[in-house]
Amino acid sequence: MLTSKKNQVTNTKNANPRWIDLYKIGAITCLIFPVTIVLAVVAYLIWPYTPGVTSVADIFASLQSNLLEGLISLDLLMVLIMPVAALITLAMYVALKEVNESYALIALVLGLMGYTLIFAGRPLAEMSYLSDQYAAATSEVAKNQYLAAGEALHALFNGTAWMASMVLVGASGVIASLLMLKSATFTKATAYSGLVVSIGGLGFLVPVIGPLLSLAATIGGVIWYGLMGRDFYRLGWGK
Repeated sequence: MLTSKKNQVTNTKNANPRWIDLYKIGAITCLIFPVTIVLAVVAYLIWPYTPGVTSVADIFASLQSNLLEGLISLDLLMVLIMPVAALITLAMYVALKEVNESYALIALVLGLMGYTLIFAGRPLAEMSYLSDQYAAATSEVAKNQYLAAGEALHALFNGTAWMASMVLVGASGVIASLLMLKSATFTKATAYSGLVVSIGGLGFLVPVIGPLLSLAATIGGVIWYGLMGRDFYRLGWGK
């Protein structure tokens, strides 16, 4: 269990003025994040895509018929929101380091590592390039070469980088949420919702129902980030 000394507990009345701007950024990004989550869920429902099921030829065809639609179906929104998530994780570290700086730093590093790995697990530009080359190819040999290259990239969508990213981000969220329980900065509702969302995000490891658990955790993130946004607002604007 994560522990802290009584004099380490922070509160919104004496927030360190050095970090006020970061708290404000955290509040703003926490309000933006739920919007991107909703958009990502809607995009998934409109353009469902399951790595390892949809063929590379179909992916190439989708990218050629509508590039934006094809990229969104390949998790474009997930890639775009990673920098936003990184800003929130930075703000969490600053707010939680007074509780236990060691664990707060571990949560920060794990989270940033996870956000970075997502780029390796979602090679969107590369798939788009191969799609163009496949469409322009004039021989079956060339088309087959581009399909083979696409298959290699396709494997990354369910590969090591993707799985490691989800585990690292989930572990970061669990540690941060446990620290929130010891902090006066964040409410208990914020901490417990963070635990549910972070543990649920690791549900992709569960056979069969894993995707449903991950989707539920993603939707639950709307509540968690909304609550965090409120807490950061109190820190940033002294409310």
